[in-house]
Amino acid sequence: LFLWLPPLQTQAQGAAVFLPEFALSPQGSFLQDATGEEYLTYRYDDQASRTTRSDEDSDLGWDAWGLWSDCSRTCGGGASYSLRRCLNGGNCEGKNIRYKTCSSTDCPADSGDFRAQQCSAHNDVKYQGSARDWVPVTYDPSAPCALRCQAKGSGGSLVVELAPKVLDGTRCRAGALDMCISGVCQEVGCDRQLGSGAKEDNCGVCGGDESTCQLVRGQALPHMSSEELVKTVIEVPAGSRLLRVNAKGPGVMVIEAVSIRGGREEASLVSTGSYVIGNTSLDFQRGTDRQTLRSLGPLAGDYTIKMRYGGGRDTVVQFMFYQPVRFQWRETDFFPCSVTCGGGYQLNSAECVDIRSNQTLGGQHCNSYPQNSKPIPKLKECGMEPCPESDGFKEVMPYDHFQPLPRWELGPWTRCSVTCGEAGGQQERSVSCVEDDAHGQFSPVDDWRCAHSQRPGTRQKCNAIPCPQWVAMEWSQCTVTCGRGLRYRVVLCLDHRGQHIGGCPPPLKPHVKEDCLVPVACHKPRETLPVEAKVPWLKQAQELEEHRTATEDPTLIPGPWTPCSATCGPGRQSRELKCKVLLSFTQTEVELPDEECVDHRPPLGRPCNMGPCGGGPGGLSPPGALPWGLGDELHHWDYRGFTTCSATCAAGKQMAVVRCVDRRRGEEVDNALCDPSSRPTLMIRMCNPEPCPPRWEATAWTACSASCGVGIQTRSVFCTRLLSLDQRDSAGVPDHECREFKPAILQPCNQLDCPPTWETEPWQQCSQSCGGGVQVRKVFCKQLLSTGANWRLGDGACPGAGPPARRPCANADCLPYLGGGEWGKCSVSCGLGIQRREPVCRRLTATGQQVTLAKGLCSGLASPPLVRTCQMCDVKWTRGFEEGTKRCPSLQGIHRIYIQVRPERRLHLSIGGHAYLLPNTSLVIKCPFMHFPKSYISWFKDGHPLVSSERLGVSRSGSLKVHFLGPEDTGLYKCRSGSASDIFTLQVIGGPTGTSSTDKESFPLISASLSPSREELRMPSLPNWSENVGTRVPERPTIVRRRQNHTTGATAFQKNLSFSVGQVAFLTNGTRLLTLSCAAEGSPKPTLTWTKDGAPLQVSWDGSGRLQLSQPSVADLGLYTCTASNALGSDSESSRLRVAEPPAIAVSWRNISDVGTAVGQSLRAAVGGRVSVRPGANLTIDCPVTGVPQPAVSWHLKGGRLSAGAVPLPSGALWLRNVTAQHQGTYYCTASNPIGRSTASTTLSLQGEMSFNHRVHNQGKVRITLVSLCVCGWVSIEFVWHLGDWTVCSASCGDRGRRVRRARCVSPGGREVSPAMCHHLPRPVAPPVGCNIQDCPPSWAVSVWSKCSVTCGEGWRRRQVSCKRLQASGGASTLPAAACEGAGPPDRQPCSSNGLVLVWPLFQCAGRCLGPTTTVQKRSVICQHSNGSSHQDCDLQNRPASARNCSSELCDVQWRAGPWRACTVACGSGFQSRRVDCVHRSATVSYRIDNSCECKDTTQYCSEVKRLNLCFVEMYKQRCCQSCLQPRDAGAA
Repeated sequence: LFLWLPPLQTQAQGAAVFLPEFALSPQGSFLQDATGEEYLTYRYDDQASRTTRSDEDSDLGWDAWGLWSDCSRTCGGGASYSLRRCLNGGNCEGKNIRYKTCSSTDCPADSGDFRAQQCSAHNDVKYQGSARDWVPVTYDPSAPCALRCQAKGSGGSLVVELAPKVLDGTRCRAGALDMCISGVCQEVGCDRQLGSGAKEDNCGVCGGDESTCQLVRGQALPHMSSEELVKTVIEVPAGSRLLRVNAKGPGVMVIEAVSIRGGREEASLVSTGSYVIGNTSLDFQRGTDRQTLRSLGPLAGDYTIKMRYGGGRDTVVQFMFYQPVRFQWRETDFFPCSVTCGGGYQLNSAECVDIRSNQTLGGQHCNSYPQNSKPIPKLKECGMEPCPESDGFKEVMPYDHFQPLPRWELGPWTRCSVTCGEAGGQQERSVSCVEDDAHGQFSPVDDWRCAHSQRPGTRQKCNAIPCPQWVAMEWSQCTVTCGRGLRYRVVLCLDHRGQHIGGCPPPLKPHVKEDCLVPVACHKPRETLPVEAKVPWLKQAQELEEHRTATEDPTLIPGPWTPCSATCGPGRQSRELKCKVLLSFTQTEVELPDEECVDHRPPLGRPCNMGPCGGGPGGLSPPGALPWGLGDELHHWDYRGFTTCSATCAAGKQMAVVRCVDRRRGEEVDNALCDPSSRPTLMIRMCNPEPCPPRWEATAWTACSASCGVGIQTRSVFCTRLLSLDQRDSAGVPDHECREFKPAILQPCNQLDCPPTWETEPWQQCSQSCGGGVQVRKVFCKQLLSTGANWRLGDGACPGAGPPARRPCANADCLPYLGGGEWGKCSVSCGLGIQRREPVCRRLTATGQQVTLAKGLCSGLASPPLVRTCQMCDVKWTRGFEEGTKRCPSLQGIHRIYIQVRPERRLHLSIGGHAYLLPNTSLVIKCPFMHFPKSYISWFKDGHPLVSSERLGVSRSGSLKVHFLGPEDTGLYKCRSGSASDIFTLQVIGGPTGTSSTDKESFPLISASLSPSREELRMPSLPNWSENVGTRVPERPTIVRRRQNHTTGATAFQKNLSFSVGQVAFLTNGTRLLTLSCAAEGSPKPTLTWTKDGAPLQVSWDGSGRLQLSQPSVADLGLYTCTASNALGSDSESSRLRVAEPPAIAVSWRNISDVGTAVGQSLRAAVGGRVSVRPGANLTIDCPVTGVPQPAVSWHLKGGRLSAGAVPLPSGALWLRNVTAQHQGTYYCTASNPIGRSTASTTLSLQGEMSFNHRVHNQGKVRITLVSLCVCGWVSIEFVWHLGDWTVCSASCGDRGRRVRRARCVSPGGREVSPAMCHHLPRPVAPPVGCNIQDCPPSWAVSVWSKCSVTCGEGWRRRQVSCKRLQASGGASTLPAAACEGAGPPDRQPCSSNGLVLVWPLFQCAGRCLGPTTTVQKRSVICQHSNGSSHQDCDLQNRPASARNCSSELCDVQWRAGPWRACTVACGSGFQSRRVDCVHRSATVSYRIDNSCECKDTTQYCSEVKRLNLCFVEMYKQRCCQSCLQPRDAGAA
């Protein structure tokens, strides 16, 4: 804690310094670095901005709140505080301190006032040479939390501020709950809680709703006369509040009070003042024709307001008060338990009570008040002790030892009104009160029987989730490499969890294919028939050209062409078409019926030609014909093998190699020898058809999340295996099968500084609640840098005009209020009198104008003071003034200090100053009075009337003349005129001196204001007499320039600062006086002038060139220029006045690593995060810092010194070259200037090395993170469980008393902490220990009443009454009746039975199924009289059961199978599915009962589902339950 030691504001000899006894909150705070080392970083504490709530929405960067401090007071309401520290170098948002109230109990009556105790604590300290008794002054709204005291007996003339702040918990003013905390008045609600805003209602109930009182208001006109002097106006009952009675007329108000004890007191109210009548304080004001009586209440008795005859006119009386509701409902005690043992319940009721007499009345008295609401009866358990088996009181079933309370029976929720949507839907259920009997059967009862528990809701919100939406993936590549083709994409229906489901509207589905155009010209080869041996290759090429793949839409996929129907000549080929669909989420094809495909059907046949038929070998050519391409040519084209396979896996391609061959030799020759037009068709074949090894496939990067600053791009990375290169067919595999390093899924983007933009804070609260107010907010120009830091700029850096910082609000008319009119004339013409004014009903309109309303609209409102004192002058003169004029004299004194620096014959000064003059000087002291005859002015010296002499005299104008001053003239002179006066202090200095010749331009007198104003400071200094000695050579003016001193930073917190021109002046919050000095040399002496930002200054400055700024503010910032000039030239120098700012480091919390960069490449990072590099890397750690003046940056290593490889750079960065293991550790960047200091840190570690980062966990452990190895562990701190105090014994006697020891979580110091700190440890369980094991005193025990002896008419019912004792052994012994006190309860009582119970037959056992083979059977039970009429007096305890459980085969469970769906293929191997539900036999809808059905496969294709990884699809998961639950290896086996 920091104690501020304020000196007294009055300076005197022996002045003491008063220290507050206890200061709750610090003036500043020391922030701790996240590493645990403390740095003296000063933090300004804005007391006015502190709030009483904890800023829980701004906890980023803060440590947990500390423990609450001890209360500042032990009673009467004090304050306690809690602190927390900032973990990121002081850049946290929010407050580091919070407060709460404590010790709210009232202090004893003899303890005295808390503020008076603080004043009296200074009684033993002398003030102005003597000890005084200090008492607090009245409430000062300008400084409610300052300790301002007055000396007792001084009449209020001696008031001193003994301390700037009272102790925390001191009330801001008497009679209020608001308290001072840290020098600021904080609002306290009536619940004694800080900032709760709780108010008392007009009934005096804290937070009440005015339901315990009612407003009584009216008007009376009592007719009084000389025969009937007194008339009663109104009777006000005890407990009333806010009483106000207004009477207009000559009548006299009489108050008669009757206390609750019967004491009577009567008083007549004649004069204004405060009265105590009937132990209640009343405030009475009486005017000429109006009188007002007020009392806040509550009244301590019954008051009768009367009026006594006072004249011929009638008196009109208006009254208003809040009268307490006399008759109120009150809950009764609980009725006797329904049973004596075995478990029952008991009820209570409500009765109407007179709160004054505490008597119970009929309910009609309470019902007459609309504020009253009758409480609902309450129900609670009782008699829970098990019944002895042999007492005969109650038969106890072996499976039930108590009768349960009535309970709420809940029905099932109905189907939700909607399936999805942001607003959600509604669903309802039935709720009824039922009661279970000892046989497990329940029956409905009235709802009030379940009032012991809250009624469950019957409606709730449901399906408040976004509806599924169509999501389109990236487009595929075009299907062709030239010309026009198609491209495809996958369109999924995704729910709010991102899962692929159905339910999206089909009309809104985006298209899955579109045309695409490749801007490459296609070259169609020449169509020629190949030779016979090349037909298979041509066929394969044709199939490749016509290959079609399945899509998400049902598509007809053609099969391969059959061989040509003829071996030569023309023939036909045919093929099959299959309707297939691509399952996008599994990338597998499924065959569908042909009718599902509605697109264009490709042709099923085509012609073919195998060449001309002939009789030669092979039957390919006619006899004598040469082979194709041969004829008479010597060279022909021939196939010579294939090229290398285009891919090593996933079905690559090989192209046939065509060469020109010499027919005779069979050798390859130059291709130019063959005919190009006869070159064979290009042929291709497949190769390496096996799938490729698993590899990582990455999607395209998403758009950058930010256009500037630091954005993020993401992408998805999958482990896939390529099956077909040509068809781009691939299959997903688990990530562990891809052995390469997984590509990154995140990367930064757009790392560049953003342009400056405007940012606004939230609007502050409106300045007024009505009548037109103003809302303000802060508007900043900020720039987001590429480092992630926000840089605050000047307003000129942002484009355009900024957002508005002010806007109108509260544009509504205010409620009427009572204000005061113009004051009337003073009641007396001389001396002390009073002034009066009339109340005026006004209203502040929405435009801010005051409007006068009718007085009736303000009836009953609080009125401002209508009477005040006035002072009239006690002097009357006629000579020289108008007859009968009375005006108070006005004295125009000038409060200045005068210092004479050279001899002068005569000086003219004014009253009110203090002069130091040389001897032999003649002095004239003016006494400038207004509105007063000068001849009536009188002079005094040292308290005695001034006697005129040859040297002293008073002129006609009232001025005092003193000739040839001497030492005897020193003293205190007073000028007085009537009641006004002023003084002049004269002191003669130096010895006798003759008159000498001086420079006419020299100042004979130096004057300075006693109370200098902000705008004009006149304090000339003494002339430099050395300038008049000798003769100087003419010289151009030169300003003396002094170097800036950077070592005097501590002066930044001084109140008075001095700088020389040419230096930069820094302004802080504590600066009170700033002096800029400007010394110049030259001959003749230069003339100095000052300007600010080029404009001449309006303030005065002395001849020495010192410019003083008192109470400088932001408006004084700018460039101050001092110019020295004479006849030979001029010289100027400037100083800029700036606001000092503490250092601030732009910390980056990003973790940096050189993974992915070349080895040895330089890496750059900002201070604040963690850096991981490889050995040998070069690292630069930046420390961006701001502050005024520019902070100095230094670096150091935690636990040691910087190594030779760590070099601080002039820019403030740290350069680490050739990083090794010795460079690992935490590096601290410290920025400091004369205003403060800031520190940030960065932890450096090598990849593969382990570095530890200790962080205290909130569960009492220390988490140790091993960087880059990702190994985590926990180390326990010594928080342990201890067994503490014993609990209270559960019974006072018998054998059932038990007590246990409470487990406490304690710290190593033995202090109890939150149990959450030990929740990771096993909580010790202390076994219960018996206590109070002793025999109980004898008591009466009764059994339940028997049934009435008759079924109709009057009879008797009985019960057993015995005297018993519960023994320490647990048994109960029966004693003689004399052993129990009293006569005991009665054992019989009369009863009547005028009804009988009719039971209808049981309904069929066909109710709602409660489980397998169990349902409910019900019947109706009514109460009827013997004559057959309905009745309500049947005994509820004997009511037969109306429902019971029964067995029914209809509730047995069975499997119900639905119809088979269509086969998945039209031919070949497919599968069918159907729905199978486990339902009750009587169910008309499917009730799923998972526990009654076993998990097994219901289709023969589960092996295919398992192989294709389709178990995550809900339909397949249900049909292949058993296979999907097996591990993958087991399924494969």
